[in-house]
Amino acid sequence: MTATFTHAEFEQFLTDISEPFLTRDITHWRARMLLPFSMVTGSGPVTLSTDDDVRQNFDLYLEACDAMALDLVHRERMGVEHCEDGTVLASYRTDLMRQGKRITDPYTSTALLHPTDDGWKMSAILNARGHHAWTGRPPKITGD
Repeated sequence: MTATFTHAEFEQFLTDISEPFLTRDITHWRARMLLPFSMVTGSGPVTLSTDDDVRQNFDLYLEACDAMALDLVHRERMGVEHCEDGTVLASYRTDLMRQGKRITDPYTSTALLHPTDDGWKMSAILNARGHHAWTGRPPKITGD
Protein backbone atom coordinates (compact mmCIF):
# COMPACT_ATOMS: atom_id res chain seq x y z
CA MET A 1 0.00 0.00 0.00
CA THR A 2 1.33 3.44 -0.92
CA ALA A 3 1.72 5.98 1.87
CA THR A 4 -0.22 9.21 1.52
CA PHE A 5 1.06 12.57 2.65
CA THR A 6 -1.73 14.19 4.65
CA HIS A 7 -2.49 17.85 5.32
CA ALA A 8 -1.45 17.38 8.96
CA GLU A 9 1.83 15.73 7.96
CA PHE A 10 2.57 18.60 5.56
CA GLU A 11 1.90 21.17 8.28
CA GLN A 12 4.15 19.31 10.75
CA PHE A 13 6.88 19.00 8.10
CA LEU A 14 6.76 22.77 7.48
CA THR A 15 7.00 23.45 11.21
CA ASP A 16 9.92 21.04 11.58
CA ILE A 17 11.90 22.74 8.79
CA SER A 18 11.07 26.30 9.86
CA GLU A 19 11.36 26.52 13.64
CA PRO A 20 14.92 25.14 13.96
CA PHE A 21 16.35 28.31 12.45
CA LEU A 22 14.71 30.43 15.15
CA THR A 23 15.28 28.05 18.07
CA ARG A 24 18.82 27.27 16.85
CA ASP A 25 18.06 23.57 17.28
CA ILE A 26 19.42 21.43 14.48
CA THR A 27 17.69 18.28 15.80
CA HIS A 28 14.32 18.78 14.09
CA TRP A 29 15.96 19.98 10.86
CA ARG A 30 18.29 16.97 10.70
CA ALA A 31 15.46 14.57 11.64
CA ARG A 32 13.63 15.52 8.43
CA MET A 33 16.61 14.83 6.14
CA LEU A 34 17.99 11.86 4.29
CA LEU A 35 21.66 11.95 3.35
CA PRO A 36 23.01 12.68 0.89
CA PHE A 37 20.80 15.76 0.81
CA SER A 38 20.66 18.08 -2.20
CA MET A 39 19.70 21.74 -2.27
CA VAL A 40 19.36 23.47 -5.60
CA THR A 41 19.72 27.23 -5.20
CA GLY A 42 19.84 30.04 -7.71
CA SER A 43 23.62 29.82 -7.49
CA GLY A 44 23.76 26.09 -8.14
CA PRO A 45 23.54 22.79 -6.29
CA VAL A 46 24.78 22.03 -2.79
CA THR A 47 25.16 18.47 -1.52
CA LEU A 48 25.28 17.60 2.15
CA SER A 49 26.78 14.12 2.53
CA THR A 50 27.61 13.91 6.23
CA ASP A 51 26.26 15.14 9.56
CA ASP A 52 29.26 17.50 9.66
CA ASP A 53 28.12 18.98 6.31
CA VAL A 54 24.62 19.43 7.73
CA ARG A 55 25.96 21.15 10.86
CA GLN A 56 28.25 23.43 8.87
CA ASN A 57 25.45 24.43 6.50
CA PHE A 58 22.95 24.92 9.34
CA ASP A 59 25.40 27.20 11.16
CA LEU A 60 25.73 29.36 8.03
CA TYR A 61 21.96 29.66 7.83
CA LEU A 62 21.95 30.74 11.49
CA GLU A 63 24.41 33.48 10.54
CA ALA A 64 21.99 34.57 7.81
CA CYS A 65 19.10 34.57 10.31
CA ASP A 66 21.16 36.76 12.62
CA ALA A 67 22.16 39.12 9.80
CA MET A 68 18.50 39.59 8.86
CA ALA A 69 17.31 39.63 12.49
CA LEU A 70 14.61 37.09 11.61
CA ASP A 71 11.89 36.44 14.13
CA LEU A 72 9.61 34.31 11.93
CA VAL A 73 10.10 31.81 9.12
CA HIS A 74 6.61 31.27 7.75
CA ARG A 75 6.00 28.49 5.25
CA GLU A 76 2.66 27.95 3.51
CA ARG A 77 1.51 24.83 1.69
CA MET A 78 1.22 25.28 -2.08
CA GLY A 79 0.68 21.78 -3.43
CA VAL A 80 1.48 18.09 -3.26
CA GLU A 81 2.17 15.59 -5.99
CA HIS A 82 2.14 11.90 -5.09
CA CYS A 83 4.61 10.12 -7.37
CA GLU A 84 4.31 6.55 -8.63
CA ASP A 85 7.42 5.47 -6.71
CA GLY A 86 5.82 6.44 -3.38
CA THR A 87 7.67 9.72 -2.99
CA VAL A 88 5.99 13.10 -2.73
CA LEU A 89 6.82 16.48 -4.21
CA ALA A 90 5.68 19.05 -1.66
CA SER A 91 5.71 22.70 -2.73
CA TYR A 92 5.56 25.57 -0.27
CA ARG A 93 6.07 29.31 -0.13
CA THR A 94 8.49 30.84 2.35
CA ASP A 95 8.24 34.28 3.92
CA LEU A 96 11.15 35.52 6.01
CA MET A 97 9.84 38.01 8.56
CA ARG A 98 11.08 40.55 11.10
CA GLN A 99 8.67 42.33 13.43
CA GLY A 100 5.68 41.35 11.31
CA LYS A 101 7.18 42.57 8.04
CA ARG A 102 8.51 40.56 5.14
CA ILE A 103 12.22 41.28 4.76
CA THR A 104 12.83 39.46 1.49
CA ASP A 105 10.66 38.54 -1.44
CA PRO A 106 8.73 35.32 -0.79
CA TYR A 107 9.90 32.29 -2.69
CA THR A 108 8.49 28.89 -3.59
CA SER A 109 10.39 25.66 -3.03
CA THR A 110 9.69 22.00 -3.64
CA ALA A 111 10.93 19.21 -1.37
CA LEU A 112 11.30 15.60 -2.49
CA LEU A 113 9.92 13.55 0.41
CA HIS A 114 10.25 9.83 1.11
CA PRO A 115 8.11 7.77 3.46
CA THR A 116 10.21 6.19 6.22
CA ASP A 117 9.49 4.35 9.44
CA ASP A 118 10.19 7.69 11.19
CA GLY A 119 7.83 9.71 8.99
CA TRP A 120 8.40 11.72 5.83
CA LYS A 121 11.98 12.82 5.18
CA MET A 122 13.39 15.02 2.44
CA SER A 123 16.30 14.13 0.20
CA ALA A 124 16.26 17.35 -1.82
CA ILE A 125 14.91 20.88 -2.00
CA LEU A 126 14.56 22.62 -5.35
CA ASN A 127 14.79 26.43 -5.20
CA ALA A 128 16.28 26.59 -1.72
CA ARG A 129 17.42 30.05 -0.72
CA GLY A 130 21.18 30.05 -0.22
CA HIS A 131 22.71 31.62 2.89
CA HIS A 132 25.41 33.40 0.88
CA ALA A 133 23.19 36.37 0.04
CA TRP A 134 23.11 37.28 3.74
CA THR A 135 26.40 35.85 5.07
CA GLY A 136 28.61 37.14 2.26
CA ARG A 137 30.16 33.69 1.86
CA PRO A 138 30.22 32.23 -1.64
CA PRO A 139 28.27 29.00 -2.11
CA LYS A 140 30.14 25.72 -2.42
CA ILE A 141 28.98 22.33 -3.59
CA THR A 142 29.37 20.83 -0.09
CA GLY A 143 27.92 21.78 3.27
CA ASP A 144 29.68 25.11 3.67
